[in-house]
Amino acid sequence: MVGEYLSGKTDQLREMVLRIAPSTKVVEKQASRHGHLRSSGEIDRALLTIVSEMIKVYNIQTKLSPEQLAAVIRLFYKGLSDTEIAEQLGDRALNKTVSRARIKLHLFRESDLKPPFDRDQFMRLSEEGKSVKEMSEILGVAPSTVSEYRNIFESQKAAEQDGYIGKFKAILSDQEVSERMVSHISKDGLQDTMDTDYEAAEA
Repeated sequence: MVGEYLSGKTDQLREMVLRIAPSTKVVEKQASRHGHLRSSGEIDRALLTIVSEMIKVYNIQTKLSPEQLAAVIRLFYKGLSDTEIAEQLGDRALNKTVSRARIKLHLFRESDLKPPFDRDQFMRLSEEGKSVKEMSEILGVAPSTVSEYRNIFESQKAAEQDGYIGKFKAILSDQEVSERMVSHISKDGLQDTMDTDYEAAEA
């Protein structure tokens, strides 16, 4: 009886492997086309290396640690809002800090690039050497708003020249591919196997 039981289990495992095999082949092709895929730890270390470089190049000053800044990048590209990122960092109250740090890391949302004034006029005033106070009076906005958008526009200009965004995307593409691979196996391979085995057990 034991031998028959084990034999039956072996047959079931063999069938599972055969069912999953087609999905596994697709995953192998994906990995082959992409090249070496970084692990989660390697992705974090690669982001941290770039963050450390940017801190030195742009003299970034923030409450967030380099490790937290690396997390901001990763979570931003996952589509999380600043508040959601702050929650992931352990403190919802850090949302404004996250927003400012994100700008310094050259990560922009569409809303960041829609100032409550005429951008061309802002740029002209800035090029003329107007002070923050003078610009706020002419544009009709608070001095803090002028300072905020000056930082945004300066970061945007730097982003167009330094290529850090491209580096972020290159690193995080490994994370995206890895997640798709896991999802593909789970959805198309293991789930079908589990459902079939469950149905057989019920029968």
